[in-house]
Amino acid sequence: MKRQIAFGLAFLLLAGCETTRVSPEKAAQVPADDIFAFGKSNSASDARIVFTQDAGALSCLGAGMQVFLNERLAAETSSGKSVKLYHKPGPVQLSIKNNAACAGGDLRGMLLDLKPGYSYSVRGYRGMWDKAEPLLTSPEPYKYK
Repeated sequence: MKRQIAFGLAFLLLAGCETTRVSPEKAAQVPADDIFAFGKSNSASDARIVFTQDAGALSCLGAGMQVFLNERLAAETSSGKSVKLYHKPGPVQLSIKNNAACAGGDLRGMLLDLKPGYSYSVRGYRGMWDKAEPLLTSPEPYKYK
């Protein structure tokens, strides 16, 4: 019996770091109250960034992430939700971190070179030790309308 309990606890600890990719098309949208900046396009040439947080109830108990563009808080997400952000073309630093419910954590980022009128899909997942990680994912950047 003790062996089964120990095995079960070990499994839960390992599963705690696992998150599941959510398709941006199937993800629920972040409420407007949780979008603080970059939520609207200012020009037809603006690039769009679709950020989708992975789902996973065991990973940080389903806690959300904060999304930053050039160190400015753009939005807060939660498990399995997606947000569309707009930014002028050119280089932009996209960074994410766990929210306070998951002990915060360091900003982890990536540099995107945004092209006018293109859409970029970014996945937010939790890697080793539940650290938030951004990943440019499929589909490849494409022209959107």
